[in-house]
Amino acid sequence: MSYIPIGLILLFLFAPLILTEIWLIYMIHRFTEKAESFLPKSTFVEANRAAYSQAGFIGKGMRNGFLTLVLMIPGPCAKRGIVDIAEVKNFPKDLKRILFVSWGLCFVFFISLMVFGLYLSCTDQPTLS
Repeated sequence: MSYIPIGLILLFLFAPLILTEIWLIYMIHRFTEKAESFLPKSTFVEANRAAYSQAGFIGKGMRNGFLTLVLMIPGPCAKRGIVDIAEVKNFPKDLKRILFVSWGLCFVFFISLMVFGLYLSCTDQPTLS
């Protein structure tokens, strides 16, 4: 395989990842406080605000990611007393979809780049470095 197909594959993987990251930055900035406002009885929201409010945008991203994870697996989180299951059921479906799709796409493109890098390192393909 020459450099051109490798570069094209990387372009088709890396360009959507960059666009997804730009969207993720906007989504974190715009929707973190809004999403946290729908879970007023949850103890983890207050704990995360206290722990990560000094970290700026990175802390906001961590709060958003943890909120998305809690919404993704509410059963185990409710058993541990992290979240009220009634609040999760009343959480707006559109906002939940935005959170899941944003973080999910970022994860998928990141893993695909890692798999492609592993493929390049395990085969006898020319590298770009």
